[in-house]
Amino acid sequence: MEISKILGRARVLFSPIFKDCAYRLITNKVTWILVAILMLPCALGLLVYYEYSDDRISEEVDGETIYYTDDGFMLHEELRETFLDLSRFFGMGFIALLLGIMFSSELISEEYNTKTMQILRTSPIHPIEILAYRYVSGIITGVALLGIYSTIFYIIVMMGAGIHGIIEELEILALVIKIILLNWIAFLSIFCAINVYFERPYLICFIYWLFWEQIISGQNYQQLTVTHYINSIIYDSLTEMGWIVTADDYGLVNSNNDTIATDPLLSTLIIFIIGILFIFIGSRGIASKQF
Repeated sequence: MEISKILGRARVLFSPIFKDCAYRLITNKVTWILVAILMLPCALGLLVYYEYSDDRISEEVDGETIYYTDDGFMLHEELRETFLDLSRFFGMGFIALLLGIMFSSELISEEYNTKTMQILRTSPIHPIEILAYRYVSGIITGVALLGIYSTIFYIIVMMGAGIHGIIEELEILALVIKIILLNWIAFLSIFCAINVYFERPYLICFIYWLFWEQIISGQNYQQLTVTHYINSIIYDSLTEMGWIVTADDYGLVNSNNDTIATDPLLSTLIIFIIGILFIFIGSRGIASKQF
C-alpha cells in the first residue's frame, strides 16, 4: 500500500522537484567554474587542430577522405585514445567527481541550511522520496551536462580525422557517456548519503574518493570499490572494440598478477545495487536525524 502511494505521488511531485533542483544546479556558480575547467581541453584541441590540420596525410577511399599520421597509422585511431585518456580525467574522472560532490551538496545540504528539510519531514512525503527525487534530478542534470560536454569534446578532438574519423569512432563516445551514467548512479548516491550524515560533506566525499576509490582500487580488495566495476566495464568494452589493452592497464590485477576483472553485466548490476543501497541508507539517515 505504501509503495502504491509513493508511486502515485511521484507523478505529481517529481516534475516540480526536478525543475527546482535542475535550476539550482545549473545556476550554481561552482557548476560553471567546473564547466569552464572542462572546456580547457576543448580549447587545446581546437588550437592543435588549426596548427597541424594542413600537415595531415590523406587519401580518398570510396569517396571518403581518410587521414593518417606521419607513421602511416590511421589518425582517428590515434585521436580516439587522446579522447578517452582526457575523458578519464575530465568527463569521467576528477573534474566530474568534483561536480558530483557539488551537486550532492546543493541537493541535500542546502535543504538543511535553508530549513526546507525540516518542512519536508513534517509532510506525508516518505524520506526515501525526499532523497530519491533529488538524486534522480541530479543524475539527469549531471549526465546531460557531461554528455553534451563529451559530445562537443569528441567532435573537437576527432575533427582532425575528418567526417570519416568522427563517424568511425562513435562507439568510444557511446562508451564514455555510458560510463558517465554509471559513475553518477553509484557516486552520486554515495555522496548524497554522506551529505545526510556528515556536517562537512565536501571533505568526507573527497577523502572517500581519494583513499578508498583511488588507493584501495589498486589493491587486492578492489572489488569493494566502484572504480573496479567501472574499469571492468571499460576494459571489456575496449577489448570487444578490438583495442589492444591489458587488465593491468586498468589496474584489474591482484598481487599475484592474476586478472580479476568482473563480468561487465555483473558490474553494471552491482553499480545499480550500490545506487539503490545508498539511497536507502541516506533515507534512513533523513528519517532518524534530529533537527
